[in-house]
Amino acid sequence: MSDSVFKLSHAQRPTPMPVPRKPVVDLGTRMAHASMALAFLISYVTSESEYWRLVHVYSGYSLAAVLMFRLLWGWVGPASARWGLLLRRVAMWRVWVNKFKQGEWLSRNFWVGASSWVLSAAVLCIYVFCTVAIASGWATYNALLGDGWFNDALQALHEGLGNAAMAVVCLHAGLVVVLRVWRGPHALRPMWRGYANTSGRG
Repeated sequence: MSDSVFKLSHAQRPTPMPVPRKPVVDLGTRMAHASMALAFLISYVTSESEYWRLVHVYSGYSLAAVLMFRLLWGWVGPASARWGLLLRRVAMWRVWVNKFKQGEWLSRNFWVGASSWVLSAAVLCIYVFCTVAIASGWATYNALLGDGWFNDALQALHEGLGNAAMAVVCLHAGLVVVLRVWRGPHALRPMWRGYANTSGRG
């Protein structure tokens, strides 16, 4: 009797429903993100050393290759990778300024949206800064403008943009850490795994 009751109760247990998943970030974008972060870190760490100069140069070339892929992927890739989406997110700054003026900055939704805008703006700045830094570094390395003050100006531009890009990278990474603490591990899941749960539990 007890065995039949146990079997009946076990059979009546509700089957756990799978958590619905929504694709957010495609594999190409995630791979470009990781490759770009690695190439930029190597370039920055080796930028002040003559001994590692070739490593700096070739990591810069690798960074350029990743940027070229990301540029093309932004045109031919899926909707989540398109440049239009990134630019629309960055253009939302007017919305968040208006919400701030209207006193909505005390709400949680405001800070969630504003943090998403900061992340998008940081990504765009990193793309722009790195592109110009690579171009100026390549011109300096090949002495396209000779050894005069033009070359010195390009060198200063290269170093300045590298430092500016690192500052934005630190801002980006710092905000990611804040979001991880504030919203939990699901806040980083779209970039790591490519999907977000749609159940509201992360």
